[in-house]
Amino acid sequence: MNSPDSPAVTASATKVRPLVWLAWLTILSCLAWFVITNVPRYLVVTPESYGGYFWPKVSWLLPHVASGLLAILIGPLQFWPRIRRDYLQFHRIAGRVYVVTALAGSVAAFGLASSVEAGDAAYAMGLSGLALAWIVTTTMAFVAIRRKILAQHKQWMIRSYVVAFAFVTFRLAEDLMSATNIMPGHERSSVLAWGCWAIPLLFTEVAIQASAVFKRRG
Repeated sequence: MNSPDSPAVTASATKVRPLVWLAWLTILSCLAWFVITNVPRYLVVTPESYGGYFWPKVSWLLPHVASGLLAILIGPLQFWPRIRRDYLQFHRIAGRVYVVTALAGSVAAFGLASSVEAGDAAYAMGLSGLALAWIVTTTMAFVAIRRKILAQHKQWMIRSYVVAFAFVTFRLAEDLMSATNIMPGHERSSVLAWGCWAIPLLFTEVAIQASAVFKRRG
């Protein structure tokens, strides 16, 4: 078996590191795009800004968006090794804030789903599924760190953040599908209510488990 400091392990880590940086560059670029292009309209709490469909749901939508925005902004800081190493107290406080935002955002998502019209049942179920996935993954991460199981805590936090990032994934996919005329708007929203979190979560699980499944024996 290779030791953590063996040349094989070091070489493998060297190959993986650029991929991690590329992934984070992509995530932060998409996050910046989302904050610039989508968030401002929700910060202006008026019927004109929210529109006729969302304004009646503002009491649920506003806390949902606010909690989700705070979570996706805090998330990257939680994965930064230097912050975890040199600013542990900040990491812990930010982690608690993230947990609160996840719970608040999920409760608001359930409320938002309950206010959706009967004809949008598929969309409402997808939104409820997202809320449930966010609660479960965040709770597992919280329980893991309370039990000092660091590896599992990190893995569940990755899953939780992928679910939280559905705010960005939904809007990005919707804009791309709209620009290329893929599906009518009603069907598109219903599909993305599931796809914005379930598909990324599937690929995340494969990435998390791949090293254990495909590692060399010896």
